Amino acid sequence: MNIDKRQVYMDHAATTATRPEVAEAMLPPYMTGHFGNPSSLYDLAKASRTAVEKAREQVAAAIGAAPKEIYFTSGGTESDNWALKGVAFAKKAKGGKHIITSVIEHHAITHTCAWLEKQGFSVTYLAVDQYGMVDPPRMLRQPLPPRDDSYQCDDGKQ
Repeated sequence: MNIDKRQVYMDHAATTATRPEVAEAMLPPYMTGHFGNPSSLYDLAKASRTAVEKAREQVAAAIGAAPKEIYFTSGGTESDNWALKGVAFAKKAKGGKHIITSVIEHHAITHTCAWLEKQGFSVTYLAVDQYGMVDPPRMLRQPLPPRDDSYQCDDGKQ
């Protein structure tokens, strides 16, 4: 990596350099040899599919999950979209149609909330103070939809 030593990179939330040992493990076999689409049926895809399934098993073992619970996405925006839409539609099936977020969320969240509003959800965008924090007294003064239109935690509490 050719980064000027005088330069300070402050956007690791968006992208981060690949660790050398990861690049070394991935480059020869998967970036130049076994580059087939792991979801395809052809022979070139088999090695890629095997590698993805092995990675899925390793991640699952590391966090105590089942491999079928591990999904890989292309990045944070796709993950945010998938998580928010998945929860929203799962809760909608149980009567929930209200989402609460803050005005300073990443666009992956705010754009998805705007799209969900077009799908019939209501969204409350909470204001933040000068430090980017939600102000609880101010939040309590902000009108919310009736309780039966709000999402509930699994324990039934708001």
